[in-house]
Amino acid sequence: MHEKIVKPRALKPGDTIKIIAPSSMLTSEYNLSQALKFLKDKGFKVSLSKSMTQVSNARYFTAGDHIRTAEIENAFKSDDIDAIIALKGGAGAIDLINMIDYDIIKDHPKIFIGSSDITLLQLAFLKKAGLVTFQGPMLIDLMENNSSILKHNWTALIDIIQNGSEAVLRNPEEGAQARTLIEGTAKGRIIGGNLSMIALIANTGYMPKTDGSLLFLEDVNVEPWVLDNLLTSLFIRGVIQKARGVFFGGFPHYGVKNAIDTQTSTSYIMESIFTEDYLTAAIHNTILDIMTRKAKIPSFVEFACCHGEYVTTVPIGVNGELDSEEKTVTMLESAVEL
Repeated sequence: MHEKIVKPRALKPGDTIKIIAPSSMLTSEYNLSQALKFLKDKGFKVSLSKSMTQVSNARYFTAGDHIRTAEIENAFKSDDIDAIIALKGGAGAIDLINMIDYDIIKDHPKIFIGSSDITLLQLAFLKKAGLVTFQGPMLIDLMENNSSILKHNWTALIDIIQNGSEAVLRNPEEGAQARTLIEGTAKGRIIGGNLSMIALIANTGYMPKTDGSLLFLEDVNVEPWVLDNLLTSLFIRGVIQKARGVFFGGFPHYGVKNAIDTQTSTSYIMESIFTEDYLTAAIHNTILDIMTRKAKIPSFVEFACCHGEYVTTVPIGVNGELDSEEKTVTMLESAVEL
């Protein structure tokens, strides 16, 4: 039996958005003021969590566990806050999921946006409080300098959280082409997020049931053999084969791309072998092999969210219909209360 769903109120012009930092701290390479100006120019007020602007001694986290937990709870409790966006992912959210008071989340449902490490909080919110959340652009994604990419990412988000659209989720024409793995259609509740994070909490009290679901899985900087292990571990625990359909994100490998970009022309061999295309093909073939052998359910790969340049918002907790030949997921209900 699935958890009872609680939908947040739709975002309105002039609402206040709280930026929280439950995971890794922001490094100097990111332009925080650019993202804040973007939100304000769109007509929203912005409030920053204190841990964002302080120097932390808590390893690579923005603050200690109790501070980060309190900032999450206070953002939900405050009547002055209408929506919450995570600063970035990274690491650290797993330390908080057994500390949060989930009654606060259930009693004060709000739009909550994030991805990557934030997946842990989103799945825990769905499991423990029934809250619909959104895999979508975080504050660092609003620092994007390419206006076309930024427009897509913001429009896809606002269409769902402000307009309440029952959107058709698909890749933009200028983005990567998705690839059908197993043909077919399927209906179910959308559940998922970052693959590595899901592997950490699968079959715990913080992971929603995937029975009859549309499962979304994505990751970054994952070698094909690691991907194989992660997916196989989910099969061993019965997570994937219980779903009715699966859509996989892109699996970009920025370490190799950055290495190639810094090489001279003498690095021909490295550039020829370790290209993004090579890794993409290896990853696609790994997923295809595993899916055809272990779960012959409708599926496609290379959906544009959440570590790629294009971030198409995925509502977690609502019903949808997957069409693997069209490479789309159609929402069958609004994700917000209008």
